Amino acid sequence: MFFSDHGTPVGWRFEHGYGCHTFKWVNKEGKFVYIKYHFIAKHGQKQFTEEEAIRISGEDPDYSKRDLWDAIENGEEIEWTAKVQVMEPDKADPDKLGFDPFDVTKVWPRDQFPMHEFGRLVLNKNPENFHRDVEQAAFSPGSMVPGIEDSPDPLLQFRMFFYRDAQYHRIGINLHQIPVNCPFMANSFSPLNFDGQMRVDANHAGNKQYTPNSFAHKFRPDTAEAPYAVSDNIVSRKSHYWHEGKKSEYEQATALWSRVMTEQQRKNTCSNTAKLLRFVKYDMIQVSKFQRLRRTNLTFFTEEISGSNL
Repeated sequence: MFFSDHGTPVGWRFEHGYGCHTFKWVNKEGKFVYIKYHFIAKHGQKQFTEEEAIRISGEDPDYSKRDLWDAIENGEEIEWTAKVQVMEPDKADPDKLGFDPFDVTKVWPRDQFPMHEFGRLVLNKNPENFHRDVEQAAFSPGSMVPGIEDSPDPLLQFRMFFYRDAQYHRIGINLHQIPVNCPFMANSFSPLNFDGQMRVDANHAGNKQYTPNSFAHKFRPDTAEAPYAVSDNIVSRKSHYWHEGKKSEYEQATALWSRVMTEQQRKNTCSNTAKLLRFVKYDMIQVSKFQRLRRTNLTFFTEEISGSNL
């Protein structure tokens, strides 16, 4: 996908957002389902070819930023349709699915897990001050609202910790006081963050620095993470190693190649791949990459990349 035309979208307005991570939606009874988010651009998708992308990046390196800024300044609302795929916990079995549902390199087939619309994502205002509203923003997948929780997705688990850890270093421990990171009337349901440099709010007043305690505290049990069984594929990483050494690892890539891409898009992918592989200094890495690509479509990749004088 990265080396195809999808790797060079025509700005930020004309690309879909495909959530690679798996989350959980949890109800008040503690029952949950696994979900994947999708954001479908109202303007549709448009891509540059490699030649067009090189030309645009040379003529206007800020093309994507300028295109989005100008559209919003002109009063246009940039909109994505928010959709979700849903998987019941007992369906998250790699032996039945043929793939690891928590592997970020895999998609959930839409014929098995159809997308359901649940809202919109709209951009309708540009930042008033770049430093205040952009450079100090601290997005993290660990920032969740009640009802949304993490899954056994290993990359998600990594990012939940290290994104926030890096932001503490970059911005400071009290980054939640910056307006862009604390929307108006937002509530913190499980606060255990006390003191630190530049703490200017009530610092939880008389709230004890541990939970639970015998005194007043703000921790809300109804927002605690829903319990789930630590067994089999539901939580363990048993499924994470299921695919190793199996031919099925390439089935989804083959479907993308043969069923989604046009012949011209396939040729562009081969050309883009060959041009960048030329910069690899080690023959063994080039050969390894080439062998992996051939498993997607042996004949086409052999002819096209060999013809690119790799």
